[in-house]
Formats: sequence, structure tokens, C-alpha cells
Amino acid sequence: MTEAEQRTGAPVANSAEPVPAALDVLRAYLAAQSAAFLAQLPRLREGKPEASHKIRVACRRSRSMLRTYRPLLDGGWADELAAQIADFTEIVAPERDIEVVRERLLGALDDMADESPGMVRARTLLDRMLHREYAVAHETTLAALAGPRFHALADQLALAPETLPGLPESFAPAPEAMYPLVARTFEITERRVAALPDPRKQSAQSALADDATDELWHRLRIAAKRCRYAAEVCVPVAGQPAAELAEAMTVITEELGTQQDATVASTVLLRAARTPRIAAPTGFVLGRLLGEARAGILRSRLAFPALWAQAADPDRRAWLDR
Repeated sequence: MTEAEQRTGAPVANSAEPVPAALDVLRAYLAAQSAAFLAQLPRLREGKPEASHKIRVACRRSRSMLRTYRPLLDGGWADELAAQIADFTEIVAPERDIEVVRERLLGALDDMADESPGMVRARTLLDRMLHREYAVAHETTLAALAGPRFHALADQLALAPETLPGLPESFAPAPEAMYPLVARTFEITERRVAALPDPRKQSAQSALADDATDELWHRLRIAAKRCRYAAEVCVPVAGQPAAELAEAMTVITEELGTQQDATVASTVLLRAARTPRIAAPTGFVLGRLLGEARAGILRSRLAFPALWAQAADPDRRAWLDR
């Protein structure tokens, strides 16, 4: 089974096969995400590496599908399940965020190849701080997994692929019902790109110190993910063209994710720098890491227009007009 088939829960489109109804495609996709969610639960309880990431991805895909294709579904049902998933994701998110930032910062220290006292102390400080925060986050996750709200969510996700309630529109052929909704997610993403200030016309300080601008980039990332997953759902019907659009949006979301990771790392470094009685050499190393994180954000934003131009090639969306 290909990666696209694993994500969508159905074989990639074959022109000789009959076109499925939209509801059948949505149910297959939700079944794949439900299976991924349930498979990771034992590993999440045990604190296994990547478990929180994989379960968040399954949650994100499920929630995105429910929101994008809501016009084809019972809106109240879809909204309730999406809200439950969002609540659970908020609980497990810190665990994964700490994993990512710890790997990033300790890796950056390793790359410096410096065994000075300041470097060693900075590494010890960050490692201990993030280890404590991870332990707290994991305990919070375990408490949530033991609670009735989680058990209700797990039961609903297990049954959702069979019980997903569709409106009459969902019984239409998938291309007719679904492609316009994919196109809408791209249009929203395109508008959010247009709303960004051009980093090439900003000073480095203004490009990095504006909370309103950071929010615009964050909103763009959300929209690009929605477009990515919307196209991904259509792979069993549209085949390679839908997979290529999803891949193009993956490149965008991963680049924006790098920015987000650097932003989170900056926050951690500033918190570490406020440690009482921190030695000057240690503070200097933390400052170096902070400078590199912020420089990475700026480089990413400067490179983004060219990256977006490739992803937004109209040929990638020609299948949506069929």
C-alpha cells in the first residue's frame, strides 16, 4: 500500500473503476485516521517517541476533514466531534512541542562543537528544564487518557467511520461534491499569503518583533494545512494530481512549521535566560542560540515568496476544474 493509500484509507484512483460517492471517500479517510489514532494510544501512555506526534497528526487530519467537508455532513455532528478532537489535541500538544524544541536546541549545541564551561552549563540547564516540563506534560496527558471525556472521544472515533452522517449532497459523485471545497481551501490560503507583509521590504527588527505579523504567518500555516489535507482526502478519486497538490502544500507547511519551531525555541531560551543567578558564559551561549533561531525565522520568511510561487502553480490545480 502506498503512503497516499495509508493516509486516505482507500486505493488511489483507477480510471476503470466507478467514481465513488463523496460520503464513501470521507468515511474511508476517517477510518484511516481513526485506526492511526487508536493504534498510537498504548504507545502514548508509555511515553514512546513520536507517539504524541503521530496521534496529533491523526487528530489534525480528522478535524480538518470534518471542517473542510462540513457542507456535505451533518454540521452539528461534525462540529461536536471536531471540538472534542481539538480539546484532546490541546492536551497532548505540549508533550510533542517539548520533544521538538529539546531535539532542536540540544542538536544546535552539539553542532557548535564547543566544550567550554558556558556551553556545558547551557546544555545542562536546557536539558533539565525541558525534562521537567516534559514530565509534567506527560502526566497531564496520562490524566486526560484516564478521564471520561477521552473515553467518549475514543469510542466516537472508533465508530465515526461507520456513523459519519452525510447530507444529500454527500451522495453525489466525489469530484462534483468535493473538488469545489478543495478549491475553497486553496483560495483561503492564497488570500492569507497576499495579506503577509513583504519581508524583503521590512527591516530585520520589524520582521521579527511584530506580534501581528507572527499571527499572520501562523494563520497562513493553518490554512495551508487545511488545503493540504483537503487535497489528500481526494487522492483515491483524483489520483496523482491531488497527491501533487497535497505534496506542494506539505512543502509550504513544513517551511512554516520550521518558523513555528524556531519561535517556540526562542520562547524557551528567553525563559531559560531568566534563571536566577545564571552565569554570564551560560547567558552568552543562550544568546547565541536565540540569535540563530531568530535568524532562521528571517531566512525562512525571505525565501517564502519563491517557495509559494512554485506551490501555487495553476497547473497543480487543473484537476479541480474537471
